[in-house]
Amino acid sequence: MANKNLDFLIRKNKGKFLQQKYETIFISAGLFMDKIEYIDLEKSDYLINRIRAIFPEVREETEILSDNITVLDSKLLTKAFSMVDSDYCYIYSDDVYYCGMYLISSKLAQECCLNVAKLGYSNTCFVLDKELKFAIRINFYDEDDNEYKNNFDIQLKEA
Repeated sequence: MANKNLDFLIRKNKGKFLQQKYETIFISAGLFMDKIEYIDLEKSDYLINRIRAIFPEVREETEILSDNITVLDSKLLTKAFSMVDSDYCYIYSDDVYYCGMYLISSKLAQECCLNVAKLGYSNTCFVLDKELKFAIRINFYDEDDNEYKNNFDIQLKEA
């Protein structure tokens, strides 16, 4: 238990140094801090563990799309956001383990998720609906990638 607490404190401390850079990704993608609710590291850890419990064996659907698309061009994103019962989704990127996540309106998550993936330094965006019905992972492969150059790799898991 002591190691678990120490690990948590180390991650939380590292997150303090990364938080401003992390926020900048979301602001640059079109999210305004007054429109989103910060979900702290403790609750984020809880949600990540719930995702692992709900979606471990679920086969994901995948689609590869060029970087000049809109959200409406994606069958998987359209499908996922059409099944949202809540008005809210969680959105985060790879630094969730240090910086937590954000709760935002589903509409805003839909509008900004591709930008978060494209603009983030890790080029990954995750979206999870508040009822945990679906989990989306969006990877953006920039011009340095040989196989999927300037493409989005969108993956959807449904509970």
